[in-house]
Amino acid sequence: MYENFIVSSQQKLFLLLEQTNGLIDCLQFDFLIYKYGYPNDEVSHPLSKYGLGSYGLFQVINSPWVTELRDNNRQHHRHTDSSFDNYKHFIVKFKDVTIEVICTEMKERQLTKLELLDFLDEQINYLRP
Repeated sequence: MYENFIVSSQQKLFLLLEQTNGLIDCLQFDFLIYKYGYPNDEVSHPLSKYGLGSYGLFQVINSPWVTELRDNNRQHHRHTDSSFDNYKHFIVKFKDVTIEVICTEMKERQLTKLELLDFLDEQINYLRP
């Protein structure tokens, strides 16, 4: 699979994968932060030395990125380490792009075009004064 793209609000991210019979297969993440793009399959990911494969969906256990976020958040006066216990780190590797997501939930979904357009319309409405 070579083509994919993302649609994101401030809390919800959809990784759109394939369209068949009017349904869009996607992964939905309720995220804290994500990276999309580099590295592609010509460049090794830093976690490859720990067993990260070339293509596919992976979950990182004992994620250094979650640890970094938790440690950085300690400057907040209401921080508790346990507030990061439910975060998961997922990596999806394709030929041309990689997506990494820190999230509380990831699920497989099928959306209609109308559902996707409704989501976009809702987000665009937040831009109005």
